[in-house]
Amino acid sequence: MDVKKLYAKAAALGMVESNSHEDAFHQLVFGLTGKESVKSLTGEEFQRVDKELSRRLKPDNVPGMITNTQRNYVWKLMHELSVLSPSKASNAERLAGAVKSILGITASSSDPLLWVSKSDASRLIARLEKYVESAQRKQAKHSESG
Repeated sequence: MDVKKLYAKAAALGMVESNSHEDAFHQLVFGLTGKESVKSLTGEEFQRVDKELSRRLKPDNVPGMITNTQRNYVWKLMHELSVLSPSKASNAERLAGAVKSILGITASSSDPLLWVSKSDASRLIARLEKYVESAQRKQAKHSESG
């Protein structure tokens, strides 16, 4: 496993921020594997992250479907939600459920955004932003009363 290879791909996508474990790359790693450290990935997890980064490096080649920018933002929101409102389900499983409930599209946790159009992605993002805001309010209210 070449961790530098993953960082290089993530950097090419603009996902890496210096000295940050909260950047889009680490959020992607956490979303796909539940791990915060790239160095702690197993071989299978490494392959999963590498495959996703490689897929994202391909240009948006399906007109009308979710863009890479939208896709990255959705995963960022899912990471924020997982921090604010932890779950036993992985971010990918949670996102597949959100896609089903919000858009009515049956999604697989292996690629929850596969069938999401650009306009559906906008609706999904708006709802996920509301979920994050709600989780932030709940956390603030809990910390005030605790």
